Amino acid sequence: MSDLPLVTVYIPTHNRCRLLKRAIDSIFLQTYPNIELIVVNDGSQDGTKDYLDELASQSKFNIKVFHQAIAKGACVARNIAIRHAKGHYITGLDDDDEFLPCRIQELVNQFDEQYSLVCTGFKWHYGKRYRKVDNKEKIIRLPDQLSYNYCSNQVLTLTERFRAIGGFDEALVACQDYDMWTRLIERFGDAKRVAGASYVVHRGDEVERITEPTNWLMGHRQFMAKHAGKMDGINISNQEFKLITVKQEKFGLVRLLRSLKGGLVREKFRYFLSSNLSFLARLRVILLK
Repeated sequence: MSDLPLVTVYIPTHNRCRLLKRAIDSIFLQTYPNIELIVVNDGSQDGTKDYLDELASQSKFNIKVFHQAIAKGACVARNIAIRHAKGHYITGLDDDDEFLPCRIQELVNQFDEQYSLVCTGFKWHYGKRYRKVDNKEKIIRLPDQLSYNYCSNQVLTLTERFRAIGGFDEALVACQDYDMWTRLIERFGDAKRVAGASYVVHRGDEVERITEPTNWLMGHRQFMAKHAGKMDGINISNQEFKLITVKQEKFGLVRLLRSLKGGLVREKFRYFLSSNLSFLARLRVILLK
């Protein structure tokens, strides 16, 4: 184990103890043996503190726990973990999601310092079924990333790089991961997405997600205020398309045709169909659950 680089995994959590246990279990099941787990309890009132304290005292796993008496948000929690991380590499996990057992081993094997970060696609899990998202190999350049978050919601990179750019922007109410990966690419160069989907995003659980649509819209405005000066017309057009999908506005044929030159063709056709043939979207959700 001493010959393998230490990987820090951070998990911010707030009032989701049942789901947190699943996330942590997925770290314990990793095939990569040299992991440091840092869990930051962001003011939970549901038994999370007792669970984590007991886990830290009894587990043979390398785990550190930090408690915030008052909830200050996921970014503050993540930055606490980054400051205390001992790993050569660092990666994150949301408390309602999970890693497949091969994930950390795969990311470490694929990491190359010429790239700012390495990532994979993810499985969007609806309950009984799932679909893979962004699971094809891709070199992600800054102009790509300014149109769409091709890195998805978690990456692996050198811990020193997280610190070099100041960690997550605590002023943003949403889009913090998108902002973080964009700044990493801007500072350290292209990112590498490897084929596959070793991260599971759960949507079948009847719980509040970390980011709700209202917060996302506000966070997106903040993101655009930071990065719009680097964007061209295609980037801005694709950001406008993302706003349409979050607001669940109708996406007509004229809008579709005008937007296709910006890429994301599959996503735009899918949303065109679902926004104009809503019964198909409802049927799809029913079948996936």
